[in-house]
Amino acid sequence: MIEPSAAETFDTVIIGGGPGGSTAGAYLAKAGRKVLILEREKFPRFHIGESMLPFSNDVFKETGVWPKLVDGGFMEKKGAEFCTANGTRFQRFWFARGISPEYGQTFQVERARFDQVLLDHAASLGATVREEARASGLVLGDSEHAVTYEWQGMTHTVRCRWLLDATGRDTFVGKSLGLSRVPTQEDRRIATYAHFRGVFRNEGDAAGHITIVRLPGGWFWFIPLDAEKTSVGYVQRVDDLRESGRRPEESFDFVTQNYKELHDRLREAERLGGIHTTADYSYRFETFAPHPRVFFVGDAAGFTDPIFSSGVMMAMKSARVAARLMGEADAAGAAGLSPAQRRLYTRDVNRMMTVYVKMITAFYDNPSFELFMHPAPVLNIPSAIVAIVGGATELPFRLWWRMKAFYFFCWLQRRFAIAPRIDFHAEETPRPLARKPMQDAAPATAPGV
Repeated sequence: MIEPSAAETFDTVIIGGGPGGSTAGAYLAKAGRKVLILEREKFPRFHIGESMLPFSNDVFKETGVWPKLVDGGFMEKKGAEFCTANGTRFQRFWFARGISPEYGQTFQVERARFDQVLLDHAASLGATVREEARASGLVLGDSEHAVTYEWQGMTHTVRCRWLLDATGRDTFVGKSLGLSRVPTQEDRRIATYAHFRGVFRNEGDAAGHITIVRLPGGWFWFIPLDAEKTSVGYVQRVDDLRESGRRPEESFDFVTQNYKELHDRLREAERLGGIHTTADYSYRFETFAPHPRVFFVGDAAGFTDPIFSSGVMMAMKSARVAARLMGEADAAGAAGLSPAQRRLYTRDVNRMMTVYVKMITAFYDNPSFELFMHPAPVLNIPSAIVAIVGGATELPFRLWWRMKAFYFFCWLQRRFAIAPRIDFHAEETPRPLARKPMQDAAPATAPGV
């Protein structure tokens, strides 16, 4: 380790160069801060989580990266659709018809290229970026921190006034401090996923829709990344996988052969590259600001099931809040965040996460999913559902009370069939491809709106 007197000094060190870290770096560099981003990998690199939400657009525009995304050739995403794996139910949502025109479209992205664009943008604004730099040690102080990292075959130390952990599910700072994580779901889940060519695609404006296919105890995602490539993933309970006696890739193949909607969509598909797995879903730390000058952003604070593609948006929104609080503290000449401000940061980010935790819980609850797939136009409840599917985490009252009504109707659905019941069981044998996978004509308005 180099001597402390020789250590570099920055206003802020960000560990992790993914969307949360690069977004924080962009905000801080734009504000004139001296920022260092330490990224352990060499970009571009493979990463899952390719579906953006339109309520991320504000952050893209504030940091100035929006034009680069528009010019980057990423596939436009104008909505989302949900169906059952046995092909009996289908529901499609359009952002522009359920939210407002400025949130009518976002992007499907291949994360290797998308993350590179965001990291390069932070560097273009003045952030110092060091790739293949692995953080290995941490000493927190009252007014200054020391971060040790391995880079270019040597051990280095950097000193900083502020520290952001954007290391995702590695939670580098949380682990270094010995903090415990609290699960947000009872069941542990595992995702098995890969990229494919030749997967069925929608036509017209729905070509870029994400498709979520519901099974009895899990779900599939289909995310079109470009004209040919599609990200396909299967999320299931770890206990179900163990009971089946299959390996994750065997379980993936089994359900795609035994559920009509999956079989039809993948019948002519060819896998590109290897298959990946990720396990141990859904946790959060009790505090997202464990020190007056330390923040957790994105998955380093907490991870929720990716059904509604909220991960990247949550990373960027929490980074925006952290950057704002740092600026306010420095402008006030404060030594750091007060205990009240640290609780407020944790509460605000927790509140955003909780919006999705509630909807995720409803998604896995069969009666609630039945209502989700058949939202009654009464009270204009679908408008609130579309807003959350689109990434709204701060609901105005007109949407807040509608979501309360939706969850009340979910409670009723468990007792009375106010929406048609759904049979999630697979067909006994796969059928030959007799039709295109379920799709509807583009409605004039969002369902029930």
